[in-house]
Amino acid sequence: MLNGSKKFVTCAPICDLALVFATVDPSLGKWGVTAFLVERSSDGFSTGPVKDKMGLRTVPFGEIFFENCFVPEANRLGPEGAGFSFSHNSLEYDRCFNLASELGTMERQLEKTIAYAKSREQYGQPIGKFQSVSNRVADMKLRLETARLLLYKVAWLKEREQPAMLEAALLKLYLSECFVASGLDSVRIHGGNGYLTEYEIERDLRDAIGGVIYAGTSDIQRNIIARSLGL
Repeated sequence: MLNGSKKFVTCAPICDLALVFATVDPSLGKWGVTAFLVERSSDGFSTGPVKDKMGLRTVPFGEIFFENCFVPEANRLGPEGAGFSFSHNSLEYDRCFNLASELGTMERQLEKTIAYAKSREQYGQPIGKFQSVSNRVADMKLRLETARLLLYKVAWLKEREQPAMLEAALLKLYLSECFVASGLDSVRIHGGNGYLTEYEIERDLRDAIGGVIYAGTSDIQRNIIARSLGL
């Protein structure tokens, strides 16, 4: 019998099936967490409206509520108390897959920024000839390539079914922060046009902010890294 609620759930307002992690014994801590599949048609299951947010606006986002929601044993995933193990392992894939899309966006962002720096002229020359602009482009390229190496390493490890908690945390922290930094550089290089919604430059920056929060904030990733190093 599930009671409670969960905020910030991706696709909650439109889901037909929810993967739920809940505990039947709080005294067991993380080892008391169990995974369940809960159908929308279940009595006591409801969702809130779509929440407006800063970025990632094409992804419905909202809350799930449980009020004496009965879940049959057949809908339990694995044994009781195995939920933490499932989530612990799946987060390594989650951080890799989510950030692959960010890496692709960073690559497109760099291509658009270079094209703009070549075509936009000031004082009789393309703005890319100014060192303050070209240096920002160089930084964007550096972030893209170093982040790509971290992403490919995590993908390589998971393809071979190897643990990658440290590597996934390094990737999540670094790539998400790089996306924000490159988003700012792109807006600055585009100037006033970068601030206008019609050019969609600012959209990448708004979307990037979510990356430092979802799937574990940057501070959580730093904690994971520190623990992995024995601190």
